[in-house]
Amino acid sequence: MIAGPYTKTGRLADVLALIQVLALDPYARRKETGIARELQGPPDSATNWFGLAKEHRELFRVSTGEEAGLSLVARYVLPHAEGQERPPLPSDFVSALLQTAITLHDRQVDAADRWKSFMPLWAALIGGILGTLSTLATLWLKGGGK
Repeated sequence: MIAGPYTKTGRLADVLALIQVLALDPYARRKETGIARELQGPPDSATNWFGLAKEHRELFRVSTGEEAGLSLVARYVLPHAEGQERPPLPSDFVSALLQTAITLHDRQVDAADRWKSFMPLWAALIGGILGTLSTLATLWLKGGGK
């Protein structure tokens, strides 16, 4: 099973922080330097904020051709006055986005850890095979290999 991006160490905290900045900031689109300044450095789980956002297209828009090319998808689907900056998202909407990220994280971590539930079964199976082989080898040796 391939681990999802939310299973990276520190990823959930990085995604939650980026959602907050992009949802509540007066400017809908941000530069890498602006995000790094707001969040006091690069993310813990990626080399930069644009790279992190590219791994989470479910939440973020990344336009590599623009300097201020990082934004939140949700800010672009809400109605706004033509020619004006898109407004910050309402707090209940931000809360729903944060909860969505947490839910996605929990699902990916659960899926990545699902193999651990089979460990007792594998241990018992391997133990049974080794026990059977040991018994067969003992019987073969006692019988003189006949």
